[in-house]
Amino acid sequence: MIISRFTEFLVRFYNRYYVVFWLVFALVVLRASYYSLLAACESSLDMQWYPAVQLWTSGGGHLDVINPYVAFLEGDRFMANGPNYMPFMYFFMMPFAFLDWESAKIAFGLLNIVLFLATVFLLYIAGVPRLFLWFISVLVLFGYTYGNVIGNAQSAIIVGFGVALAYSFRHKPWIMVIGLSLVCVKHSFALPILLGFFLCGYYKEVLGSALIAFGFVCLFGLKVGVSPIEVLHLLSQVNAQVYLDGRSLGGPSDLMSLSQKLFGTPYSMISLVIVLVYVSFVVLVWRFKPKTHKVVAASIVLSLLTLPHLGYDHYMLFIAICLASLSCKYEKVVLYMIVLALFLWRGEKIFKPLFDRLSPDVSIHWAMNMGVVFCVCVIVLFALALYGLILDTRKHKC
Repeated sequence: MIISRFTEFLVRFYNRYYVVFWLVFALVVLRASYYSLLAACESSLDMQWYPAVQLWTSGGGHLDVINPYVAFLEGDRFMANGPNYMPFMYFFMMPFAFLDWESAKIAFGLLNIVLFLATVFLLYIAGVPRLFLWFISVLVLFGYTYGNVIGNAQSAIIVGFGVALAYSFRHKPWIMVIGLSLVCVKHSFALPILLGFFLCGYYKEVLGSALIAFGFVCLFGLKVGVSPIEVLHLLSQVNAQVYLDGRSLGGPSDLMSLSQKLFGTPYSMISLVIVLVYVSFVVLVWRFKPKTHKVVAASIVLSLLTLPHLGYDHYMLFIAICLASLSCKYEKVVLYMIVLALFLWRGEKIFKPLFDRLSPDVSIHWAMNMGVVFCVCVIVLFALALYGLILDTRKHKC
């Protein structure tokens, strides 16, 4: 009763002073984006600029063009610009390949800021309550992930924009196909998210985006003079070199990274658990038929639970929470996901000093080597969110 009255008061207060709220939001965006852009200018460690340069500016025809996958496998590397992305990413990055390194960092950072704002707008038109959207957007701006995605020039904001575009325009097939195609720049998100949309009945749109992604595989093959099968094989070799390296620490919160930590490889008996999770996801969605927004939100959590991700990809919880809130923003699973997101977005500032004191001889990195116990705990938390989303099919009054 008290919570209900308080939220009603907040809604009335927001409706009266919404202009002030969004002015505050604009100031928060400017502050967070300014510091993130500074970080991007100094780092942009993971931007796929160098592979794009190799593909687009190294020569003319395929006889003298540099295949970024082959170059990486032969040791030609720049910072952490390893080409472990789908070929579509390097077509997306083509305009940046014609910029010098410093200009590309600024341009890519600005693009991510624009795409974040566009994502907020898309979630608004999708029906996320304005006050709730304002609140979650401010939380993610103050969190670890927004600045880290932009500072390291990662792809989570691009993927999040693609999901928001696909969902918001799910009744306009061609726009939805474009959105899902953007998701395909990163296969660790594309596979579960496309599965989620497919289970919701968007068969043609998912197939269309998959064909577009494969079309870019073919175009990439023509560019470098190899077959599409060889392109995918080279991509798998790059990923294997990244993930199968015994020195690889893996991420902080997914099953493949747990396998990496325990067995030195992401492929072990834990792979059977991953298969079971996917089978249960398909069966439960088919059995209980949750609403589309819940299935898509759950597919994002499914990706974070099962496939390799570092801390910056936890930005995608922002999209998952907003979509889940379309049932009812005060639903228990939504509140639970907000707490989980706050732990992952702000935990580095709050809890990392404690871990450092407990293990003074070990270099702890919140996005990577938090250890087996931490990884197991967050996996359990993600699993609770996943099954909470797809099993709670009650009708809620908002």
